[in-house]
Amino acid sequence: MPIRHKSIKMVRKDRLKKFFDRRLIEALRHPVREHILAVTNERISSTVEIGDEIELDVTAFHKQVKFLEEIGCIEWVGSRPVRGATEHFYRAKSTAFFDVHAWESLPTSLKADLEVASVQSILDDVIAAVKGGTFQARPDSHLSWTPAVLDQQGWREAMQLLTATLKRLLEIQSRSAERMLKSGDRGIPATIGILGFERQPDFVRPQRPPL
Repeated sequence: MPIRHKSIKMVRKDRLKKFFDRRLIEALRHPVREHILAVTNERISSTVEIGDEIELDVTAFHKQVKFLEEIGCIEWVGSRPVRGATEHFYRAKSTAFFDVHAWESLPTSLKADLEVASVQSILDDVIAAVKGGTFQARPDSHLSWTPAVLDQQGWREAMQLLTATLKRLLEIQSRSAERMLKSGDRGIPATIGILGFERQPDFVRPQRPPL
């Protein structure tokens, strides 16, 4: 019969299940750290640029940057002189991305929250782009909707393709960031959403008025 401890402090940590990278949890404990991690996941960014975005002097959040660097969530990639000072650039080493194994280990309730948040973020970007006139600003922008019926093998192949596409996109993003660091180019803000899910078989799509 196992021994029952009276204090939670006595629980052996190797007996506790984990589904998050502990570094990511520490990074998200502070809203400014969360913002820094989000920005550096999007692009290589300097502390000056981040400070301008949130209207803070770099000295006010320098400790948060160093903390993220020390726990391995971001890394320094270069510096350049600007206005008599030195501008330091960072990129993320920890991406907010779950592989299949990590995703399957998440509690169902947390999965639902993350799914809703992800879809809402995509919709927010789409609405802002449509209203701002950037959604169709580039002739090579991509928009597709592909309902399909797949067998088990087809489903696995499709999901493997989406996962491989995401990894390839992250590689492209990383190389773009390195080139922009050298050129000083501000880049093209982009949202690339990938969805693949099982539809409700009896779902009847509502009729909408023509655009």
